[in-house]
Amino acid sequence: MPPEHRILALVYQDFEALDLFGPLGAIVPRSDYYTLQLVNVHNLPAPQGLETSIKNSIAVIPNLLIADALKDTEHFDTLFIPGGLSMIHLLDDPMLLKKIGHLVDRAPNVFTVCTGSLILAATGRLNGREATCNKRIFDEMTPKYPGVKWKKQARWVEDGKFLTSSGITAGIDAGFAFLAKTYLAPECRNSVKQVSRPDGEEAILLRFDKEKALEHARSVAWSLEYQWNEDPTNDPFCGETVS
Repeated sequence: MPPEHRILALVYQDFEALDLFGPLGAIVPRSDYYTLQLVNVHNLPAPQGLETSIKNSIAVIPNLLIADALKDTEHFDTLFIPGGLSMIHLLDDPMLLKKIGHLVDRAPNVFTVCTGSLILAATGRLNGREATCNKRIFDEMTPKYPGVKWKKQARWVEDGKFLTSSGITAGIDAGFAFLAKTYLAPECRNSVKQVSRPDGEEAILLRFDKEKALEHARSVAWSLEYQWNEDPTNDPFCGETVS
């Protein structure tokens, strides 16, 4: 069996649908390499664990409890954290943040979209790292986490194992950047080995071919008729708000 890259995505009430389905909808269905499991942060099994997205009430049924995700036997390659309005309530739950922090520690890669970076920042694991967040709440919320080196002008930011992206659709651009840094071509997957690094540093994926990964990311974007902004500093949304 070829190896797979397993993504665990946290879901909670009033998550932002495009944060989740934008980048992961582009990545997972078009690959035999990436797999996805949705993790209920409040540890509720289906159907009680049904979570609905903000505004449009798109429902998802998580297929993994956070208690199970935290087990030592549970292997995964990426922890994905979307944003949403009710993430404000998660920031006030120290026990939950502790659990999420443990998942962050075990994850070789951590990918956030929009206000998901605030959840990550609240675990303390972003301290000393560069990161970005949604522009609409940037000035209000980021000062609450002064240990993070916040960058306002950025579509996405990579620092060690952390990939954080700005508001909503920036997550799609970041999703292709994620492909470019994690995708293994089929011929590279035999006997693949991942070498752990110190806390917060990006894991080394032996047999990783950067050019093939970038080619794959561009190919997926092209197949979706999506114009990928490959420059994370090319951020037209950092200026004055259009009324």
